[in-house]
Amino acid sequence: MSASKKALMHAHTAYMVTQFNIDNIKILQDLGYAVDVACCWQDDDSAVSPEALAARRKKLDDLGCRVIETSSLRKIFHFGELSKAYKLLKTEVEKNKYEIVHTQSPIGGVVCRLACRRARKLYGTKVIYAAHGFHFFKGASLINTIIFKNVEKWCSKYTDLLITINKEDYANAQKMKAKQVAYVPGAGVDTHKFVASEGARQKIRKELGIDDETIIILSVGELIPRKNHTEVLRALKMMKDNGTLLAEGSDERVQPKYKIKYLIAGRGKIQAELEENIARLGLSDYVQMLGFRSDVADIFAASDIYVFPSHQEGLPVALMEAMSVGMPVVCSKIRGNTDLIEEGIGGYFFDSHDAATLVTALNKALSDNLTKREQMGQANIEVMKQFDKETVNKVMRELYSKL
Repeated sequence: MSASKKALMHAHTAYMVTQFNIDNIKILQDLGYAVDVACCWQDDDSAVSPEALAARRKKLDDLGCRVIETSSLRKIFHFGELSKAYKLLKTEVEKNKYEIVHTQSPIGGVVCRLACRRARKLYGTKVIYAAHGFHFFKGASLINTIIFKNVEKWCSKYTDLLITINKEDYANAQKMKAKQVAYVPGAGVDTHKFVASEGARQKIRKELGIDDETIIILSVGELIPRKNHTEVLRALKMMKDNGTLLAEGSDERVQPKYKIKYLIAGRGKIQAELEENIARLGLSDYVQMLGFRSDVADIFAASDIYVFPSHQEGLPVALMEAMSVGMPVVCSKIRGNTDLIEEGIGGYFFDSHDAATLVTALNKALSDNLTKREQMGQANIEVMKQFDKETVNKVMRELYSKL
């Protein structure tokens, strides 16, 4: 029996749809909706390899979703692309008379909500906007705050449900004109997903040529400026220059405080720039770029400290995944991160624009003994129980049902 109701899941990229909304699609289907998906599949900034992207497309095909390919909605001044996407979305929404349209991302969310204005009036289409992180936040530039705050206020009147995923955004959303505002604890983390293979710690260290005594510091995620990997490189350069670090394989007669290796797992548009910076700063013995890895659970198991240096987040999945496997954390003191980490309990904070504060935080984490790190990791596992996928899916089912 075919579904009698229709819903549209929209995002600016295929990555966002498949990374954060597969469970939402399944929930809508379970509630009796046929779900179409609209997004861009040709995005140059995608953190997903072509092979992984093909697998994600197959996942949508297997779910029976019709895929509507739009132009990219990442760049605010690409007016031609924005106009093209607006016209396509408006046509699809009005033709299909969707009962629910679920959109997200700052630019894509604006375009989609504007495209739904007529459908809301004619067909009663309910529009959900999931804010994965407003572009105005504590520490944002004045121009960002002025532009994006006013745009969000304006668009909120075309929003039936505004979903926020951190406390700061929730407080801001309550001052807007959306018919309903809700807090949802992120996109949900599958706390059972990252199960390492047997002997993973030794296997990965052997593969990478890293001995058992070396402390592995790890970052996982998209290689883009916002993720701020360069700040970690600056901090490591400072630590190298002041004699704090010894690279794995270096002369053991030198007696610095810590023997470390920094691993960066992921792909993205600034990969070549990061590689150049590593060489220029003389950090080739200290830093290893892994590229895209499908065995992240094993990489976690081989590592000791997770570093998350991002300038801006909503509620970061990468950080939550590291916490869910019991890793102690060093992270920037920004919105979203502060919802997850308590200073000295699950990790240490630093200023994402000040490498010296990162040096201080890293020194604290490196000086902790194994017992302390395990205690921090266990504290993070407990925190993540509040953000488990089952908890989030239950909240989303209730929100969809009420619409």
